[in-house]
Amino acid sequence: MKGQRELARARAVVIGLGALGSISSDLLARAGVGHLRLVDRDVVELTNLQRQSLYSESDVDRPKADAAAERLRSVNSQIEIEPLSKDVHSATVRGLLRDTDIVVDGTDNLETRFLLNETAMEANVPFVYGGAIATYGMAFAIRTPVTACFRCFNPKAPLPGSLPTCETAGIFNAASAMVGAIQAGEALRLLLGETPSGVLFVVDGWHPDIQRIHIGRRSDCPTCVQGEREYLGAKRTQVLASLCGSDTISLDPVHHGSIDMEAVADRLAALGSTRRAGGLLVADVEGRRLTIFPDGRALIRGVKDEAEARGVYAKYVGI
Repeated sequence: MKGQRELARARAVVIGLGALGSISSDLLARAGVGHLRLVDRDVVELTNLQRQSLYSESDVDRPKADAAAERLRSVNSQIEIEPLSKDVHSATVRGLLRDTDIVVDGTDNLETRFLLNETAMEANVPFVYGGAIATYGMAFAIRTPVTACFRCFNPKAPLPGSLPTCETAGIFNAASAMVGAIQAGEALRLLLGETPSGVLFVVDGWHPDIQRIHIGRRSDCPTCVQGEREYLGAKRTQVLASLCGSDTISLDPVHHGSIDMEAVADRLAALGSTRRAGGLLVADVEGRRLTIFPDGRALIRGVKDEAEARGVYAKYVGI
């Protein structure tokens, strides 16, 4: 009961509500973590349902954060759930991690993980890394300076194209479920005051197996030893990111305030079809689909690269 009361007072943030974030946030909610902040920039797609267990067919085109929050409130009505349909970058990350006791990684790219590693270190909160691709995955509970940090075992970002992606390798849903469950277990242990193990768990989901690799802290780590903040210190006026598993690019203009959704809807209605999906605007214009959020962020489908996405946004949204 003492531990349960401690969990009821705890605050956790799950960044990314795909395969890993679905499993970890579900288990944290069922364990009774008192406040869950759920962050994701995407909307639900039909292809997500193969591995993202919080959603159903009726959730397609809904923001993942909202759909996940609704599902978890039906699981545990005694906890507070805060959904945020936000992109995570240097201009937003400090606010997303504010007033939390632990950060759980459900992201799909290394740059965001480097950023979360730096921000969690600055905020002095643990960061539970997780990743899954094809039939394998990894999880590691980070608590600086007790353990190595994410940069300790990833000193340099790999060259573009050097790693498999979910588009090229897919994700075996059993492997991602195993990783998400390990992440949730590690998060609960840390919230209850247990000492982190310093072990990287490497999961084989196809021939079920878990390897344990001790990761030592690097004496020359630029982040946790030398104090560099390469990713947190990046100044950007516009952030673009390709979303895993689709021909979609997320574009965030990094500004404060809301846009005039009605004016944008009227303008786009003259060029194609538009509809409202809750607080979002979905527009099909000249072979592209734009999902526009009230803060100006947009998901742009049917584009080949970031340059084309930037041009589409400027042409149809214009801010």
